[in-house]
Amino acid sequence: MRQCIWIMIFLGISAYAATEKSTREFVATLPDGTTVELVGLRYYNIRNLEQFKERDWPWWRPDGSSLDKPPDEGRDRGAGGPSHLFAIRVRGNPACSIKAVGPQDRYLDVQAVAQKARDFEKDDLRRFALRFSPDQKQANIKLCLAVGQWTVVDRWSLPARATPYNMSLGSSDQIILRCPEQVGLDVVAEVTQILSERATRLVLFDRDGKQYESEGEIGGEGVGLVQHIHRFKEFDKNNIEHIEFQARSYECWITFHNVSLEMGQETQVQVEIRKPGYLLAGEALPNFDGIKIDLPAQDSKSRMLLVCFFDMNQRPSRNCILQLARQAEQLKEKGVTVVTILASNVDENTLNEWVKKNKISFPIGTIQDDREKIRFNWGVKSLPWLILADSKQIVRAEGFSLGELEEKVREN
Repeated sequence: MRQCIWIMIFLGISAYAATEKSTREFVATLPDGTTVELVGLRYYNIRNLEQFKERDWPWWRPDGSSLDKPPDEGRDRGAGGPSHLFAIRVRGNPACSIKAVGPQDRYLDVQAVAQKARDFEKDDLRRFALRFSPDQKQANIKLCLAVGQWTVVDRWSLPARATPYNMSLGSSDQIILRCPEQVGLDVVAEVTQILSERATRLVLFDRDGKQYESEGEIGGEGVGLVQHIHRFKEFDKNNIEHIEFQARSYECWITFHNVSLEMGQETQVQVEIRKPGYLLAGEALPNFDGIKIDLPAQDSKSRMLLVCFFDMNQRPSRNCILQLARQAEQLKEKGVTVVTILASNVDENTLNEWVKKNKISFPIGTIQDDREKIRFNWGVKSLPWLILADSKQIVRAEGFSLGELEEKVREN
């Protein structure tokens, strides 16, 4: 059976006027006891910052009712234009990492509230901003949580005379660390990495073995890449013994359905918690519902099927597809049919030109439905993602590298 949990909590919200106070809490409780509460939201526009500094803009609850006590007094954050600022409260696991996913934003940090309002001083309060279309009245707010153990992805030691201007530290995990520098009393480091479904952080170890952690702030985002700025306050660069880049997977997805984007507009809020699924050897391959693809009909029931989810905006994904294209004939001779599925937003003409230029012969499907839902159903944890099924469409291996493909095919 698929190792996932679906927990639907239906909150029967009575009709409230904008001036009335809702007594319901909008809380997701995870299996380990950690709770995440969507406290409230308000409108924000960073392009008109002075306007927002001059007056108190009201907060409201997810169901549209008024929020008497604003949780966040800060007025220095937005999402590049008209947006909504959200506040959540975490209980039970202060070390959990959270990412917000929005309709116009792929990668958003959820950061601690620096200026907590009265009565919220002792709470683990965090905030994030999301953008929506001007005519949108309600939305589904999605959060990804990582609560497991951190693993070391890479480790570096610094030469004595290394500076940001003469050294960048590479990694086999598509990470580039710009050599940390001393900025006043603080140490600042920049990490450029590919976008992936995992939480990451940079950890410094001093010469006494003590560690200093930073999850960083986003400094910039490009095609398939994101840059994090890590600041370690009141730390001497000369005291660094070594540096570690650590990661952990997002283990739970929380969706607050039907959140009101206007104060006074009543909505029926639902809270959904699910754990990302994965395919197990021996399970049937999922169907291709929600995916536009021309599957090869010839001998499809007597051949193995290799499915590759990829992101054309990501270099490792492009390299994976190009390597598969070079092996396509050999795989065909071994009884393997290759199909690929584009899991990112790419213009159709751009995709067709790239396919033609690189002489890619196997079909490339595109996701027509909710990308997160499709990736969940297929158990895709990162990109590129390979799945091998036998001639009966039963999964035999998933999440392996191209270097392991020959062995996986031989085993089946």
